[in-house]
Amino acid sequence: MSCPNCGPSGAPQVVLSERERSTTPTILLVGNPNVGKSTLFNRVTGARQRVINAPGTTVQVMSGRWKSLGARVLDLPGTYSLVATSPDEQVVTDTMAGAPGSMTDEAAGIGIDLILAVLDGGSMTRSLYLLAQLAQTGQPVAAVVTMTDVAAQNGETVDIAALASALGIPVMAIDPRNTSDYSVLDQMIAEALNSRPRVQGMDPDPTAPGYSQAAATEARARCAATVDTRDLLSQSSLGATSSTGETTSCGCCGGEDTCCSGEGEAPVAAPGGPVERSSELEMDRAAVLFSWVDEVERTCNTRQSEPDFLSRSDKVDRFLLNPVLGTGVFFTLLWLLFQMAGSWVGPIQDWFDGVFSSTDAGAFSLANGIIWLLGVANLDGTWVESLLVNGLATGLGVVASFFPLMFVIYAALSILEDSGYMARVAFLGDRLMRKIGLDGRVILPLIIGFGCNVPSLAAARSIPSAKQRLVTALITPYTSCAARLTIYLMIGKIFFAGNAGTVVFAMYVTSILLIVGGAWILKFFITKDEVAAPLMLVLPAYQVPRLAVMAKLTWGRAWTFVTGAGKIIVIMTMVVWLMAAIPVNSDHSFADPELAMEDSLYGATAQVLEPVFAPTGFGEWHMTGALMTGFVAKETVVSSIVTSFNLDSEAAGDAEDNGDNLGKLPQLLRTSLSTSAGEGYEALAALAFLVFVLSYTPCMATVAEQAKLIGGRFTTIAVIVQLAVAWLLAVGVFQIGKLFL
Repeated sequence: MSCPNCGPSGAPQVVLSERERSTTPTILLVGNPNVGKSTLFNRVTGARQRVINAPGTTVQVMSGRWKSLGARVLDLPGTYSLVATSPDEQVVTDTMAGAPGSMTDEAAGIGIDLILAVLDGGSMTRSLYLLAQLAQTGQPVAAVVTMTDVAAQNGETVDIAALASALGIPVMAIDPRNTSDYSVLDQMIAEALNSRPRVQGMDPDPTAPGYSQAAATEARARCAATVDTRDLLSQSSLGATSSTGETTSCGCCGGEDTCCSGEGEAPVAAPGGPVERSSELEMDRAAVLFSWVDEVERTCNTRQSEPDFLSRSDKVDRFLLNPVLGTGVFFTLLWLLFQMAGSWVGPIQDWFDGVFSSTDAGAFSLANGIIWLLGVANLDGTWVESLLVNGLATGLGVVASFFPLMFVIYAALSILEDSGYMARVAFLGDRLMRKIGLDGRVILPLIIGFGCNVPSLAAARSIPSAKQRLVTALITPYTSCAARLTIYLMIGKIFFAGNAGTVVFAMYVTSILLIVGGAWILKFFITKDEVAAPLMLVLPAYQVPRLAVMAKLTWGRAWTFVTGAGKIIVIMTMVVWLMAAIPVNSDHSFADPELAMEDSLYGATAQVLEPVFAPTGFGEWHMTGALMTGFVAKETVVSSIVTSFNLDSEAAGDAEDNGDNLGKLPQLLRTSLSTSAGEGYEALAALAFLVFVLSYTPCMATVAEQAKLIGGRFTTIAVIVQLAVAWLLAVGVFQIGKLFL
């Protein structure tokens, strides 16, 4: 059996030191990609979590609080090895070592109390190799085994009791999506935080990646204390036979007396610092690791005879990974996603918007409630009513209308992730994406951007490479979101009657060209040093998504968007209202309902922008003003154009609802562009306007999400570049087009 202070649960309790009692325990979740680690993290932390950047990097790590234990939990990026070959893997290695400046810098008093290794029962060899490397760091470790059902389907069984005995640490099987397993997990982790177990049979190695001198020193001290207390436990000296006939050994040093006594130590490298390793040393270490893994596997993993049939996942992959059939399925799913984002969710969005902003007679809404309350207070018809109804309620309506869209998109993302399909998409498109310096994992986030840029950026967080994540975040705004579609359709119906569909198609083709061109240009600045290695991605087994877990996670993501980006939208909506309420060169009073838009600060500002946009052909204040509000949300562009012409509901028809009855709007817009572009060039100016709408900053919600992903500096640069590119493209379309007309 293993050493009582280092082994599995059931051992004598170790009294925590004053330091240990006075600080919050830190637990690290470590494992291969797609083993259920993040699902486990979400379950134990609930809403008590946040995204943080590892110090000095753009690598994101989830941090949270284990509700039942009161411990700090870090969900580290998935990795197959501690020998770092990417920034994400380097973060894992540095965190293991407690490197200076890392999230577990011992000098800052943020040590590691326990590593919870998440092992894949369907691929134990790969998981045990990583576990062996974790053992060499000297850190205390406990383990959970996931995917045991997948292992059984593949003819393998994992003997958990035998595995725990072989490793000398607490081990349990768990389905991260099954809530009934977590009470047992809580008890196991609570005991492990106290006993701080080490993997037996694999000594800490000062030259190994992620080695922590502090952790190894503590391990030796505990083992030495174990030797001193053996007599109290009726056990003989280290390596002798107990009264039960079992051979005792120390779990943290594999039974080596020199480890426990502190004698014969190898030279210790600075935690997390670079260590010179010869190729022979690397080969020797690999041989030791694989030998240990092989021995443990023989103990706990029994492979049955090879099955005469393909597994369920293999059968499905024969279809979904076929270059022709798989691509067809992918585009079908893509079409469904667009339908959900662009059409099916529309009525629900309108309802959410109406709950806040509708002023229709008899409508149950916040706006009507405000009107009623102000009427009681004799403030109806005042600027206060206009501010609260046209500013606050309208802004809240825009934010509320985003919620069902975000919920549907995030739900679709969760299904694709949880089912295991996401990895298949990466493989299907990997060859194409490598032409522009990326790999297949960026495809799905970019595709989601055609529905909405905000969840697209959220999906980009799953891209392992920090450089590719940055490039994806920078080119995502060029994916034409569903909100722009309403603008394309309105302009297409007015200026390209009978060819509106062709114009819309041309906009999406232009969007794809901008994405490819942007990534290709950034390839020479950001991803130029990336090694073009083959995409090595383990395909997870297909699983049926758990609806309860998915709904909770989806709700949390959507609510985070509403409470985060929503603040910016509401503030900017009220700023636009304020600009429209302030009279300029007019006898009207503040917020006068009779104040024409062109006589307000809004109109005056839009008129100031006219010379800037004169070369584009749409340098006319109705259009430039709409672009200003479009910076807040593209959904407001059409309504801004309607409002700027002072059209009532009858004169505007159903233009704001994307209908076919546009009322007087076509005539007014043609006159507007005829003034700015010249007679005969109205359609060309309209096309330049659409190109600008496509390529300039999507909305403030996207900017906010972009800033969270890549930081304020990169986001500011991106916004400036987007505006410049959009202006140049619009000028090019109009000026070059005039040469052929």
